[in-house]
Amino acid sequence: MQRFTKTALAATLACALIGGAAAQQVKPDRAIKYRQGILQAQGWNTEIMAAMVKGERPYDKDEFLRHAVYLEELSHMAWDGFPAGSDQGAPTKAKPEIWTDNAKFKQAALNLQNETPKLVTAAKTGDINQIKPVFSDVGKACKGCHDDFRAK
Repeated sequence: MQRFTKTALAATLACALIGGAAAQQVKPDRAIKYRQGILQAQGWNTEIMAAMVKGERPYDKDEFLRHAVYLEELSHMAWDGFPAGSDQGAPTKAKPEIWTDNAKFKQAALNLQNETPKLVTAAKTGDINQIKPVFSDVGKACKGCHDDFRAK
């Protein structure tokens, strides 16, 4: 059993190293498609929660919490899809400022990553009145990035 564990660990490490090298050499069109998929998933989850917050959809605390958790997880994923050179290669709304002012872009990503755990915490209360202001802050984090780094 111990030999199997060592073999499995070695195989996992090898895959991680190979995967890391492959991620650095990803074609620009693949990076664009990857990040667009993650950002679309963020939008999907946000729209469902927004409808509940606005009263356009019945509030369901368990469903809201599930989407808040998904959004929190997704908030860490898209940023790997913006490597240098992925400003072209497939249709994209990414502005050049992502690469020319990368520090500001990374701060915008961090803002979202800082707000989404607060939304999960608020969602766990089940109290829509506690959720609304936190959801608004998440929306502001999304808007800040869209305003500066996404072409209309």
